[in-house]
Amino acid sequence: MSAHINIRVKLTCAERHFRYACQQVMIISRHVEEATRRYHNADKTGDKIFKYNIRLRLSVLDGVRNMYYEFAAKKAAEIVELQQHLLDVIDPHDVTLDESDSELSADDMSVTSVSGSESEYSIEMCE
Repeated sequence: MSAHINIRVKLTCAERHFRYACQQVMIISRHVEEATRRYHNADKTGDKIFKYNIRLRLSVLDGVRNMYYEFAAKKAAEIVELQQHLLDVIDPHDVTLDESDSELSADDMSVTSVSGSESEYSIEMCE
């Protein structure tokens, strides 16, 4: 039972980190869009110094965004792995399934629920 609770705590923590990383990716993406707009305006006006400073800022923002994106991808994979461990902790004999209720077996149901979880924590949420 303590292993089950430990996995749930890790899962909750990983989900929190994933959501935060996705929020940061979206915020930084907005900053990149704003800086890109300012860069194009500086390019039109011919302000080379301002253009250079914005270009440096864009490269830093892009690097930070990529690190958050990578972190979110790792957390998404960790969430899927923890969910699989959580499902493995549940004893398959605890799940009762009547043949009249469904044509699926207990194994089919666990595979379905895991694949559903993967789509829920897809990294596409960050964009």
